[in-house]
Amino acid sequence: MIFIEKEGLSSSVKERIIGIRKSEAWKAIEEGNTTAIRNIFNNDFPKDEVKRILIHEQHGLCAYCMKRIKDDIHSRVEHLVPLSKDKENAINYSNMLGVCDGGEKATGQQGKILCCDAYKKENELFLSPLNKVQMDKIAYKPDGTIHTNPFDKDMETDINETLHLNGIRKADGTIRDTATEVLKGRRDTYERAKLMMDKLNREGKCNSITLKKLMETLSSKEEREEYVGVKIFYFTKKYKSFVRRGL
Repeated sequence: MIFIEKEGLSSSVKERIIGIRKSEAWKAIEEGNTTAIRNIFNNDFPKDEVKRILIHEQHGLCAYCMKRIKDDIHSRVEHLVPLSKDKENAINYSNMLGVCDGGEKATGQQGKILCCDAYKKENELFLSPLNKVQMDKIAYKPDGTIHTNPFDKDMETDINETLHLNGIRKADGTIRDTATEVLKGRRDTYERAKLMMDKLNREGKCNSITLKKLMETLSSKEEREEYVGVKIFYFTKKYKSFVRRGL
């Protein structure tokens, strides 16, 4: 999970949303009438255009798990504050994220473990990829587990219980991955970051300047690689260590 900076909407999309807010049909809907609100969102709101903007500003990654998302049936518009709980935020772009299908469309799996919005449903989050202070606490372990450092109880609850980003820990202590294999994806990415570091060491190029350029390259790509937050976390930790040692 990485910090997301909003790009903003085009004038034409803004005008369509303003038109909805001013319409008698929208004004007539009472707070809590989820069916009517969802009907407007699905049929009148420029959802397709907004989804494309969300995917672009998120560099092609799910806002929660960092899997690749494209403008297809496997991606969707997610509401941070659920549509069912806040009428005005239901059509507020600033309340929207682009996310994957969370494994809902995965086939051939019995008792598949969902994640992201597919598991979150109508629960409200404390955690937000739009909150940089929170995103700076996100950390990863070599086994692919996502956690917080320093520890944040509310964020950890959302990570593990609301979004299911660490799969399910079984009674024997082993972890069952999600249908989308996010743990495996993060674990493999962590290992690739370690291999890159080993290569830099062998070549005598392992220093703060090299790592800073590497992190800038990872962050500046139009379409970022899956689970890029894991690499950025790993290299940032190493970078800070080099800076402290004056290397």
